Amino acid sequence: MRPSQAGLRTRAADAVFLLREAAYWLASLGILVAGIVLLPFLSLGIGLYALPGVLGTLDLLAARAQGRSAGFAGAVIPFDRRRLRGRYSFGELASLVTAPETKRDLSWLLFHAAFALLAGALAIALPVGALLYLVVSPLWLLFPADAPLEMTITITSWPAAFLGMLLGVAYAVLAWLLLPWMARRLSEGTLAILSPRRYDELSRRIQDLSAARASALAAHAAELRRIERELHDGAQNRLVGVVMMLGLAQRAAETDPAAAVPFLERAQDAASEALAGLRAAVHDIYPPVLDELGLGGAASALTSRSPIPCSLDVAGLLRAPAAVESAAYFVLAEALTNAAKHSGASRIEVVLRTESTSREDVLVVEVTDDGRGGAAVAPAGGVGVAAAGADTGAGTGAGAARRGADGTLHTAGAGSFGAAGGDSDLGTGAGAVAAAVDVGTGDAGSGTGLAGIARRAAAFGGRLVLSSPRGGPTKVRVELPCAF
Repeated sequence: MRPSQAGLRTRAADAVFLLREAAYWLASLGILVAGIVLLPFLSLGIGLYALPGVLGTLDLLAARAQGRSAGFAGAVIPFDRRRLRGRYSFGELASLVTAPETKRDLSWLLFHAAFALLAGALAIALPVGALLYLVVSPLWLLFPADAPLEMTITITSWPAAFLGMLLGVAYAVLAWLLLPWMARRLSEGTLAILSPRRYDELSRRIQDLSAARASALAAHAAELRRIERELHDGAQNRLVGVVMMLGLAQRAAETDPAAAVPFLERAQDAASEALAGLRAAVHDIYPPVLDELGLGGAASALTSRSPIPCSLDVAGLLRAPAAVESAAYFVLAEALTNAAKHSGASRIEVVLRTESTSREDVLVVEVTDDGRGGAAVAPAGGVGVAAAGADTGAGTGAGAARRGADGTLHTAGAGSFGAAGGDSDLGTGAGAVAAAVDVGTGDAGSGTGLAGIARRAAAFGGRLVLSSPRGGPTKVRVELPCAF
């Protein structure tokens, strides 16, 4: 492409961006007016019922504007915006109004309402003015003498027409120089206002890490209790049986050696069962297949045992730390178990890959089935947040969750685990941090299994993204940072 063509395309993109922002200016103005009208009613308490809706709409507009500006500038937004739910207590409303995100949204609203309309008007006026003066000015002879061509100037002669064309050139030069500058200022201003300050970002990161650490420690303690129960109720009881059978065999052998054989056989069976129980306990801590075959081979073994036909794609998979691969393995196992129990699917697609971002590498586990859909993440043991529109960093219980209009559910943030009932106890990851395990009591539906996946991902600073509209398909995507 020639430089002139590239320049024209760039200017056209600038103009389109400004015009789009001008169109959204009406929405910004509407929210601004609604906020001003709402102020007198807040003192009466009536406006408190409308406040979440106004702030939610403002947050949505700000998020869309941030996305448009990031797309225009080619920037990456290295953080997740909050998502507001519908109902709040009075204390929560006070925290919501004074939150740094709300202050940034209000600052952006004033900036956008003041600047976007002017920028959009110039994006129309300058190119149109240039076109009119350059094209229409030479046509002054076509107008009758008693009705001359009237523009900014009256054109009744060639010198006046030449002056009109000079004005057209001036408009074109202004459009060429001014529109890119205004588009950059508008996009950069939007990103600068809506991006969290360094202090806010660090505070949020510290809160996330503290919550993740508490969650991981709680999960680790729960896993130790589970292993203790398994060893006490399983292997230990069987080994006691072995000792008893050997004692009986010894006594029988003193009088009749042949009578000791059944006791020895029973002791051998009990020892085999104890050994199998020990293998299962060790497997739940860290599957040996991960060391032998890696995550790709272990995933292949899992999918081959699935009762539903599975396809596996590991083309973009790179090695990750052992704890992260272990978490991914158990996430995949739980997702396949959920699909087999609840989806009614005839086909499952599994993708494991490593995605590189501007900050770190992320191990992604995607499980898609063609089942009935409608899956949701259930709060663990009645604790946690699962409300429309919530997606905040550090939640409580199983973490925050929200479902969008398209059936997509997002979870983010690590809260304290508690005891979470689930479909199966899958064990934990290896290393100093144990991944979350579903233990205790709770609903045995797919939601609790997905809640376990969300907690497991949160313990590693990752997240679960669930898309499951009614009628399917269901897509479970888990992102695990490799730099954990």
